[in-house]
Amino acid sequence: MPRKHRILALVFHEFENLDLFGPMGAIIPGSDYYTLELVNVHNLPSPNGLESSIKNGIGITPNMTLTQALEDTKPFSTLFIPGGLSMMHFLEDAILLEKIGQLVLRASTVFTVCTGSLILAATGVLDGRGATCNKQLFDEVTPKYPHVIWKKKARWVQDRKYLTASGVTAGIDAGFAFVARTYLAPEDRDDRPEIIAEGQADNESFPRNYDSEKAIKYARHVARMVEHCWNEDPGNDPFAVTSA
Repeated sequence: MPRKHRILALVFHEFENLDLFGPMGAIIPGSDYYTLELVNVHNLPSPNGLESSIKNGIGITPNMTLTQALEDTKPFSTLFIPGGLSMMHFLEDAILLEKIGQLVLRASTVFTVCTGSLILAATGVLDGRGATCNKQLFDEVTPKYPHVIWKKKARWVQDRKYLTASGVTAGIDAGFAFVARTYLAPEDRDDRPEIIAEGQADNESFPRNYDSEKAIKYARHVARMVEHCWNEDPGNDPFAVTSA
């Protein structure tokens, strides 16, 4: 069977729902290439098996706990981390950050939206790397991680395998950028898993048989299909001015 691009998305109580569902609306439609599984960061069964999103009663059913994700030997391609104010206390949880860091090392791509980049920064992997974050909190939270090269004027930032998007809906534009860098056309897929070579866990790696022209064409096709005006230039960021 031709390989899939498996995405593991971390979810937690009162995560920002558009941080997750916006990008996935760009990534999932129209293709059987991408698959999505939700990982419950809390490691505890939620009431009725549900994990709630942002204070609005929307419930989701995670596929696995964080411990199960760590024990799962099946390869995955992307680790996705949404934001939400409720995740701020995770930044002081060294044990949790160490576990998330293990998944980061196994991923070919790590994609964050909004304050999700703070979790990534807290693991230390963004030191010396470019990244962005939610602009409403930018000046307050980014100084806590001075070794990260924070970029305020950016819809998203790609630095090696790390793709960080700014506030909420910027994740949708970044989602299409993600597709443009990861999509494989059906004729280019094979059944061999992608393996991250030892010592290369921090490097960006395009999928085997990746064709940039096909991937960008497909990303634009999906943007038209979902009626989204994709901002393809991450530096075209009017919100950097209005939030100053």
